[in-house]
Amino acid sequence: MTGQTITMETADRVATITIRRPEAKNALTKAMYAAIRDAVLAADADDGVACVVLRGSEGAFCVGGDLKEMLDAIETDPSRLMDYEEYLPFEAVRSLRKPSIASIDGLCIGGGLTMALMCDCLVATGRSRFAIPEAKVGIVDGHLPRLLREAVPPPRLRYWMYSGSLFSAQEAYEAGLLTKVVPSDDLDGTLERIVREFLASSPEAIRHLKTVLNETRPLSPMTDAYLTMTQPHTRKRLEAFAAR
Repeated sequence: MTGQTITMETADRVATITIRRPEAKNALTKAMYAAIRDAVLAADADDGVACVVLRGSEGAFCVGGDLKEMLDAIETDPSRLMDYEEYLPFEAVRSLRKPSIASIDGLCIGGGLTMALMCDCLVATGRSRFAIPEAKVGIVDGHLPRLLREAVPPPRLRYWMYSGSLFSAQEAYEAGLLTKVVPSDDLDGTLERIVREFLASSPEAIRHLKTVLNETRPLSPMTDAYLTMTQPHTRKRLEAFAAR
């Protein structure tokens, strides 16, 4: 399964899904979100796939949804904002019956961080940077506050969310967001070692463990985002963003 911006390659029982829109730091349009979802579902159904790796390209994992696409929807047909959940891949990644790894090398922001957190393991290079910037454009993320409020100490999480500031891979690791932080030249080797470890374990046991662990990681609807996306102050902030 391949496309211009989302590709999937399978080798040695590992399906690697790559986001390829480097000119926009791998920002995701609705169509790209849906392509990731469909690739994950295809990997889940493929008996020849035992593990899934999700990665970005050329200095970024993913900076979340395409805000220019959202602004266009606000200006032309706001109802187009209300069907995002039909495209999002988060539940497909979360409920994938096989182990999944987010390979992060560069920026991992907003919806990109949400998608990475849906994976079982997150491996990042030391040069990676993270942020939860939705408040900067007036949007309240529907997922990250609920996913992280029990895991990250409140003073740190509130600072990240209120300010939208970038934070380092080491800070993300210390807060429990990441499995490992490795040098850039050791990323591929680390992924290979983790995959070998997973493949040596019982796939049936892993599948059952994922079911148990996901009981504590439910996904909420996008209600909060929808309520804030169409507010006048959000439009002004998105227009300022687009102008930059």
